[in-house]
Amino acid sequence: MKSILVSGVGSIGKKHIENFSKLFDCVDIVDINSNRIKEVTSKYKVRNHFKKTSEALSSQKYDAVVVAAPPHVHKEIATEVIKKKTNLFIEKPLGMHADGWEKLHQECEKNNLISYIGYCHKFIPYTTKLKQFMEKKIIGDVVHATMRWGSYLPDWHSWEDYKDFYMSKKDQGGGALMDESHGIDLVRFIIGEIDKVGAMVDNTSDLKMTSDDIALLILKMKNKSLVQINFDLSSRTPRINFEIVGKEGIIIWDRVENNLKIYTTNTKKWELIKFSKEDMLQMYPIQAQHFYDCIYNKQKPLTNIKDAILTQKIIDAAFKSNKTEKFIKID
Repeated sequence: MKSILVSGVGSIGKKHIENFSKLFDCVDIVDINSNRIKEVTSKYKVRNHFKKTSEALSSQKYDAVVVAAPPHVHKEIATEVIKKKTNLFIEKPLGMHADGWEKLHQECEKNNLISYIGYCHKFIPYTTKLKQFMEKKIIGDVVHATMRWGSYLPDWHSWEDYKDFYMSKKDQGGGALMDESHGIDLVRFIIGEIDKVGAMVDNTSDLKMTSDDIALLILKMKNKSLVQINFDLSSRTPRINFEIVGKEGIIIWDRVENNLKIYTTNTKKWELIKFSKEDMLQMYPIQAQHFYDCIYNKQKPLTNIKDAILTQKIIDAAFKSNKTEKFIKID
């Protein structure tokens, strides 16, 4: 019998329950909030529920554990899961910082455990298409790129006060830079590795939060191109796009309009490739199937702890750059 434990049943935890319940025979849950447990058990087919992950892990052996709690507890829970020699899915970002995660990666390798980090935007169909275009070099070598990743935090969860949401709390790993690090992962996935980071991370809106509401990054890539990123939580309408300028054209990836726009020197015109919101939302079930296939069908994780450490190092470097007002070299 294939079983999975979901630790943390907020909005993303519920998505994981919905998707993994179609793949696993049994789903158990963990949450410190009894109201959440009551809501989830009434809505989904859940076998057992617990207040602590350690309690669940002591009760039985699971095939996998999903860590969907806030980032400040990711490492603690991951350590417990790995000690039980259990496969691991961690919601992004990896944690509060990169320290200590290499050891956990080595433990996973030693015990042949799957580790996967939930940078799900790689599974959007038009991201897959973008990756294919870039590998074919239809716009030539990358010269520079611009990413805009903005939304309005109070609109995220209409059912709760944004000030109560972990995203508003620095000590729980909230904020624009940490949560919207999907964008950093996407830059690495599409363009390549990052050499240096310069950043300003701040609070410039009227939102009542201790975590940052804006992060402006300049990245010097190892291929010598430059990338600028604007992450924010104060845009009153979502703006999520990635424009890549090459020597022979331009590609624009747009997660709000759900399309790709391509201009090349060969065609000398713009081509629009349309997708839908439903296509975009497929990233969650596709990601769930990927994790399942990693466990049972020997598929290689697209993003494991080792890979996620590289993204986490960029986050860490951005915070350090903001503090020191200097560019930070990535080791």
